[in-house]
Parts: sequence; C-alpha cells; structure tokens
Amino acid sequence: MLIILGLILMIVIVLVGGDRGAMSLIALAGNILCLSLAIWLYAVGAPVFLVTAGAGILISCITLFYQNGTNIKTWSAFLAVAITMCVLFAFIYLVVWKSGAGGLNEIQAAGEDVFYYNMNLDISMPKVATAVIVLSTLGAVIDMALTVTTSVYEVKCHKPDIKMNKLVQSGMKIGKDVIGTTVNTLLFAYLGESLLLFAYLRMQNYSIELLLNSKILFQNCISMIFGAISCTMIMPVSAVLIAKNCELFDWMENSK
Repeated sequence: MLIILGLILMIVIVLVGGDRGAMSLIALAGNILCLSLAIWLYAVGAPVFLVTAGAGILISCITLFYQNGTNIKTWSAFLAVAITMCVLFAFIYLVVWKSGAGGLNEIQAAGEDVFYYNMNLDISMPKVATAVIVLSTLGAVIDMALTVTTSVYEVKCHKPDIKMNKLVQSGMKIGKDVIGTTVNTLLFAYLGESLLLFAYLRMQNYSIELLLNSKILFQNCISMIFGAISCTMIMPVSAVLIAKNCELFDWMENSK
C-alpha cells in the first residue's frame, strides 16, 4: 500500500508541477537520503552535533539551491536559516538538557517491547533530542525564509527606487500574514499525529496535572513550539538580509 500511495504521489506531483514537480521529487529523495545518512552516522557513534549541522546544511542547499536556483533570493534565505538555527541551537540544547526531555518517555519506558532490546546505547540522548528538534523545524524555517525573501525581491523588482527600510517593512508585513498559517500547520500536524495518543491517555484516566507535567507531552510539543519560535525569528532576519543584498546588488550595478 505504501508503494502504491508513493507512486500516486509521484504521478500527481509530476502531472501538476511539470518540470518543477520532478525537481521537487528529486530534492525530496535527496533530503531523505541525507536524513538516512545522518541516522546511520548517529548509530555508529559520530558526533551528533557535527552530523546535525552537516545534514542541516545539505538539506538547506538541496531545498533552496537545487529547487529554486542560485540567486539573491536563495542566498539570502540560506544565510537567514543558518543565522537563525545557529542562534536557536544552543537554546534548544539548554531547554532539552534542563528539562530532561531526551530518551524514552513514560509510555515507551513502560512498554513490554523495551525489555527485548539492549538499551545501553553509547549515544547522548539530550544531543539526539536536540538534533531531532532542529531537523524537524528546518523545513518550516526554510519555507518561511524563502517566502519572505522572494516577496521582498518581487517588491524590489516592481519598485526599484524603494528605500531599504521600506523593503524591510514589506518583508515583515508579508511574514506577519504568513506566520499565522505556518503556526496552524505546525499545530495541526502535531495534533493530527497525536489523536490516538490523547485517546489512550484519556482511557488511562490521566489527570490534567499529570499530563501537563509528563515527558511525553513535552517531547511532542517542544518541536512545534520551537518551530513556531524559529519561524517568527527568521522573519526580520530574512527581511533585513534580502534588503541589504538588494541594496548591495544595486550599488555594484551602478558602480560598473
């Protein structure tokens, strides 16, 4: 069934998207390969943060440069993603370390299957949890960055004489219009995949206090929350970078 659904997805993307759709499929395959390689490197004991940084850079390059070409929009988006994720990286690790969010949650630890596996893994669970959060938020961050840079670039093309501060304001306004739908997407993606879990917790008579203080809820919510934070933070970064790059490009063109 998975193969059939995958073939249907590929056919629909190619029929609707044409050449760009085919490029999206190739980029998707490349990103899956990068994630698979990162998981394998984690398993063999490679440095978690180094692998995460490398995988993030590769995924960003494939998504931005292969799908959308090498231009001022994609370079601005790439730099915005790099700056935002570097700032958040330490903060995410601090939150994971302080909260003890790494490792198995209550339900996973209580499951019967856990006794059949060797749990003496030589891997830092807080580092792995940090890597999971960073990589899971990367897609939404790249999407927000490219949305802002593309929109600001189009404004600059239609109004070549517009001032830099007006460009930044345009980018922020566009980002504010999009951030609501992005946060909703993250929220419903989490809720959709957790409906069965919530039903199970309700059947086990979990109290609200126990649920709010549970590790399982924190693990499931933290990616959504950091995704929303990173998407909000990247708006001004993307707007300023694309405005600066447009101004620099104009200066280089005028100085020729």
